[in-house]
Amino acid sequence: MSMAKYLNRSVGKAGKDVAARICTLKPTEPEHHSIHLTAGENFVGRSRETGIRDSKCSKRQIQLQVDLKKAVVSLKVLGVNPCGVNGLMLMQNGERELKHGDLVEIVYGRHQFEVVFNPPPEYDKEKAEPLSTTLSPSEKSERWDSSGNGKLVIFTSVGVKGSEKIAGYDMDGTIIKTKSGLVFPKNTDDWQIIFPEVPEKLKNLHKDGFKICLFTNQGGIARGKINLDDFKVKIKHIVAKLGVPIQVFIAIGDGFYRKPLTGMWQHLKSEMNDGVEIQEDRCFFVGDAAGRPETGKGATKRRKDHSLVDRLFAANVGISFYTPEVHFLGKQVEQWNKPDFEPTSVQDQVSLLDPDDLTLDDHPCEMVIMVGLPGSGKSHFCSSFFQPRGYKIVNADTLGSTQNCLTACKRFLDSGQSCVVDNTNVDAASRKKFLQLASEKMIPCRCLVMNVPVAQVKHNIAFRELSDSARTKIKDMVFNMMKKKYQEPALDEGFISIHKVNFKPNFADEKQEKLYKMYLVEK
Repeated sequence: MSMAKYLNRSVGKAGKDVAARICTLKPTEPEHHSIHLTAGENFVGRSRETGIRDSKCSKRQIQLQVDLKKAVVSLKVLGVNPCGVNGLMLMQNGERELKHGDLVEIVYGRHQFEVVFNPPPEYDKEKAEPLSTTLSPSEKSERWDSSGNGKLVIFTSVGVKGSEKIAGYDMDGTIIKTKSGLVFPKNTDDWQIIFPEVPEKLKNLHKDGFKICLFTNQGGIARGKINLDDFKVKIKHIVAKLGVPIQVFIAIGDGFYRKPLTGMWQHLKSEMNDGVEIQEDRCFFVGDAAGRPETGKGATKRRKDHSLVDRLFAANVGISFYTPEVHFLGKQVEQWNKPDFEPTSVQDQVSLLDPDDLTLDDHPCEMVIMVGLPGSGKSHFCSSFFQPRGYKIVNADTLGSTQNCLTACKRFLDSGQSCVVDNTNVDAASRKKFLQLASEKMIPCRCLVMNVPVAQVKHNIAFRELSDSARTKIKDMVFNMMKKKYQEPALDEGFISIHKVNFKPNFADEKQEKLYKMYLVEK
């Protein structure tokens, strides 16, 4: 076949494809109908055909001029209320050119449709040029990945490339907000872009060579409150609306992947950046959980942030942090409350824990009652201080009940052996039974109180759950109940003396120390 005949045949086939091409507005919400557009002028708005009954939508809300040959649609806003194009607000009389895959909100924030040409055109939506044949597999098609037995799920959209510069974002309250106005979305469709400035900002960063990444905690998936497949659809719709290549990291449940821990960032660095080394000093993270207090009154009132997990995540990674208002809207940096415990201030310490002015010489046989919340270091202190000195340790976790602990103490004291009650013993009532036993045996009883702030106790609990998988997780409800019951020990309970024990961490290796000195608690 001659080249001329080949070209004529190719042109003929292309002509047939164009002639047969159709254009449809495909709804992203089930209550709406597909809208079939004809070549030339079309009007879309409130009608039975579109399924839109919104009074804010004019009957002729937008005008669409369709060019099937070029596969483009010229949009003009006719209605009083603005429409949205790829998340950007477009006011009355505003115009915009649409291409295959663009998202249109007939009224801004409502009634979303996707522009679909069939057959689709052979151009890159971003550049309106023929698609490059040098794209890597990750750039050519979107994909889902997972790690950590499903605890981390990653979405990579078309066109994502590795970069040494990462523009990182939280999702809820930072990129999107609820349409309903509720704090938490009522379903996976209850969202809208938080500010009109968001898509343009992301596109400009992408042009400047930043890789756009979202890092979101979604514990509701692990608890069964959110369906993972539905959430995946939500992610794809959000990314499509933003109109820029994005990689999304989703932490499901608790553990090292959940912010403020750095698991998602570490996985990005080691597995998901095409081998490009990330330069943290050229990266930043934006999030709404920034520890800001309540401000303003009435209409200007702003609720306090639910936590400072996003700010702490950025601190753990070692990158700059901004709130959405500062980053997207250019507002001034806001006041924020620092965390109650600063793990980086903990001094290197490998010595054993020592209570203040505690001697054992005058007490050949005694009872010691430990007092402290879970995670305050009682068991570590007992095993490192008392056990080497011949004291017998009893605790309900090992023996199964308080009564079994009392029986064991009686047996040890009867044989002339000192014993330590290694329970939380947070209130006078829980200590009373052991003090009565000591009194009956005419044995002195001392009290050792773990001198650890509640914020550090919570940090210690998080640390040991992360570093020791065999540890039983302490539920917040149980911890809070113990904290509420806590009563400071007093001599009139029957103690001959009360001593404070200062907590000093003892790390097995550098890895443990590095973990301990991260922010581990979200609030």
